[in-house]
Parts: sequence; structure tokens; C-alpha cells
Amino acid sequence: MIEGDEPGETMSDAIRVIQLSDTHFREDDAEPEGNHSYDVDLAFEAVLGHLGDHGDHDMVVVTGDVADHGRSGQYQKAATAFSQFTIPVNVTPGNHDQAAAFVAGMGRPGVGTSRVVEAGPWAFLFVDSNAGNMVEHPSGRLVDHEDYDNRLHREGSLGEREATWVHDMCTATAAEHVFVWVHHPPANPVPLMKATDYTAEWSSLLSALPQIRGLGTGHTHIPASYEFEGRGIHVAPSFKNSFDLENETWLPPGYRTYRFETDGSVSSELHLVDHERWPRRPLGRALKSLFMGEITFEQLEAIAARRAASTD
Repeated sequence: MIEGDEPGETMSDAIRVIQLSDTHFREDDAEPEGNHSYDVDLAFEAVLGHLGDHGDHDMVVVTGDVADHGRSGQYQKAATAFSQFTIPVNVTPGNHDQAAAFVAGMGRPGVGTSRVVEAGPWAFLFVDSNAGNMVEHPSGRLVDHEDYDNRLHREGSLGEREATWVHDMCTATAAEHVFVWVHHPPANPVPLMKATDYTAEWSSLLSALPQIRGLGTGHTHIPASYEFEGRGIHVAPSFKNSFDLENETWLPPGYRTYRFETDGSVSSELHLVDHERWPRRPLGRALKSLFMGEITFEQLEAIAARRAASTD
């Protein structure tokens, strides 16, 4: 339990949070979706070692794409890894995660999928940015489309139900400040991932909900911090592969840390785990063209196939 979340208790110290994102765990014999991946098991071990004695933090959050293909065995690996933390871990899904397998697989002592965590003057909302891409079951529940690619290859969408939930939680909580953990970042500066409709959903929410102080996100594999509607948007790196578009290099895996002050201010720091197994090598021209929105994923795969055939 986070210190200070007992009813009636107040907190005098900042809340400190570790954010992981896009861990993309997979079975030992599974090929990575999209063909290229770091060894995410080694990446997790490196991040855990880099954190060292992390007991001075209050919570770990994981902002989606926990599993690479959304399969139950991949969540078992993820839960085993996350259980090594000595502080509570809370997880929200990404577009690679299958909803039912995610909820079932993340249920472990010390690892949870709570939608709201209140701590002192703060309420942390764990928002599902895939909700608008799901379909309604006859029971009224939202479930994944039977075609997994329908979820995998679509940008964020809250939909009316999830957007209403965010509004309701902000008005229901007794906390003075709210921070959102969500997979897809709005107003994404990467041309490939603009997601105009999704950004409009968040613009409407943030305009109506001044108590939201910022968002912690993932998805792009391109760590960044920028401002949107007067709030800080912080994007975490990935364990699978990460990139620096400004310097046109690959990046090693890493994580973010946060301080949430009692006055509502938020600060975040990016941490990358440099090692010779993850060199900061130059981006290829085709990969850069993908991020700039000049070619599609399908065209990139075709380029890679032609290059592979020419070296046979």
C-alpha cells in the first residue's frame, strides 16, 4: 500500500513513481511482432539492476504493451518479472494487449490492474486508450474485436464510455490533483502517429478537467516530454526497441521516474540503460521515413524483405 493512502491520512512528502512501458514480453521461442526486438528479458533485468534498491519509491506503473502478442504465457512471464519489485505494481493495457488475457494474467499479489489509485492529494487514473476500438458484447461489456489486427494496428481511441469514465472519476475523487497513466499519447509529435481524433478526445477532456496535471504514456518507443493543453505529456522508452528521431539513432531500453508534489506539480526524468548490447547506432533511412510518415509499415517490411533476399 502506498504510504498515505489510508482514509483521513495526509501526506507531507512527494509521491515517487517508476514508469515502465512497452515491455513486450513473449515466450522464449516466439518471434517478435514486427520482426525486430531487443531481448526484453535481458532489458528487464538491466532496468531492475539500474534501479537498484528502489524501496524509496511508492509504486511502479506499466503503461501498456505488456505482452508482444497478447497471449496468456506472455502475461505469466510479465507477472513473474514484475513480482520482483518490492513495491506495488499497477498496469494498464496497450494495443498489443488482449483485454481478457491481460486482466487474467496480471492478477498476482503485488501486481494489479486497478483503475484508480488514490494517494494523499493525488488520484492516479489508469485509462484504457483502446476502449474506443473495442466492441460491445451482448452483456454490455466491451470486448476485443475477433480480429486481433483490428486492435494491434489502430491508434488510440477512448470512445464515449471511457471518456465519460475519466470525467466521472475526476469529479468523484476527493483528491485535489489527478494524473493519468495511459498507453497512447495525445498530440503525438511523431508524424506517423498523429491520431487526430484521439487528440481531440483528450483536448475536450483536459479543457473540462483542470485537476488533471499531466499524462504518463508509452506506445511510440520514442521517449519524449512535451506540453499539450497546458499539461506535461511524458512518453516512456520501450524494452523492445527505442529510438531518438532528433539524433537519428537507436536507443537502449529504459524507464521514467516521477515526483508528484503536494502542490500539484509534476517532474519526470528519463533513464536509459546504456550497454554495448544496445548500441546507439544510426537509424536507417527506411526506418526514419516510416516515423516521418513517408512510408507505411507494409512498405518497410517489403524493403526489409528485398534487402534480405539480396544478401542470400
